[in-house]
This record gives sequence, C-alpha cells and structure tokens, in this order.
Amino acid sequence: RQQRAKERSDKFKATPKWADINKIKEFYLNCPEGYQVDHIVPLKGRNVCGLHVENNLQYLTKIENLQKGNKYGEF
Repeated sequence: RQQRAKERSDKFKATPKWADINKIKEFYLNCPEGYQVDHIVPLKGRNVCGLHVENNLQYLTKIENLQKGNKYGEF
C-alpha cells in the first residue's frame, strides 16, 4: 500500500500545471487489454526525469514494461 501511495505522489509531483489531465485520463481509460501505461521518459530515471503528460505515455505489454524497467527510450 505504501509503494502505491508513493507512485501516486510521484505522478502528482511530475504533473505540470499546464498538463491536460483529461487527455491523461483518456489515455489510461483507452489502454488495450493486456497492456500497461508506461512513461517513455521515466518519472524518476537515473539520468533524466520525465513529466506525467499525455505525450510521455505509451502502451506496453507487461513483459515489455518489465524489460524496459526505469530506463529511457528503447529497451
């Protein structure tokens, strides 16, 4: 439960005021079955930190997401 709360907090901190929250919600709602929403540029990466905005989101299968981990770009 604590880990999930931290993830929500990280997303909140990485969401700029100009972000379109409705587009972000729509992206999550349209996630195809068997896929997960992933941040292209991780919110807390080793070398870079991305934003929680719609153009930083992508759909990956669970396996692809686990392989990518907290890395930036292609896995």
